Formats: sequence, C-alpha cells, structure tokens
Amino acid sequence: MLRIMNFNIKENKIKEFQQFVKDNWKTKAAHAPKGWKYLGTYFYVLGFGPYHAAVMWEISDYADFDALRDHDDPVYWNLMEQFLKLTSNEPTPGWLLREVADTEITESEEK
Repeated sequence: MLRIMNFNIKENKIKEFQQFVKDNWKTKAAHAPKGWKYLGTYFYVLGFGPYHAAVMWEISDYADFDALRDHDDPVYWNLMEQFLKLTSNEPTPGWLLREVADTEITESEEK
C-alpha cells in the first residue's frame, strides 16, 4: 500500500525544510518503523498540488499502523519532532492507496 501524507510548511521555512530533508532522508529511512519503507518527501511544484509537500511511504498491511504506534526508536521520533517544528499544524488529508491487483472488490449484482 502507498501512504501519502500531505502537509504545508510554515512561512519562511521552506529552504530550511528542504535542507532538513536532504540532511536526514537516509537516517529517516534507516530508522523507520517495522513494515514502513520511506519512499521520499516531495514538493508539489508549478501549482500542481493543493499543499506544499507530501511524504510517501510503502506499507504491507494495516498492521503496520500498529507498528508505527508502537515504534520506540528515539532517532525516528526526534526527526519527527524536527519535522513538526517546520510544518503547519493545520489538518490536511492523507491518502492510503492499495494496488489494484491487491484490492478486494465488492459490488452488488447487476439487475
């Protein structure tokens, strides 16, 4: 599954945020919760997005959300605290996508 977390960056913090991501993406990937594969942090560009940026993760199943909740790696949580200091606290939508071949479909019978 693909987990996309959208967000905005605090005013006058975009360059600082960009440097933070460049400096820490390998560490973030190495300290990710069990079952979570960090795919990167992306800026929406040229007006092609409703927010400033998105973080993308690959997970296998819903149990990986429990692994995130139970994750106790201080390096990971320190990075998340730094991330939150640079980003807005306004609510933004996140998306969870499942591959078409791995999705169970329920439909009513045609009449």
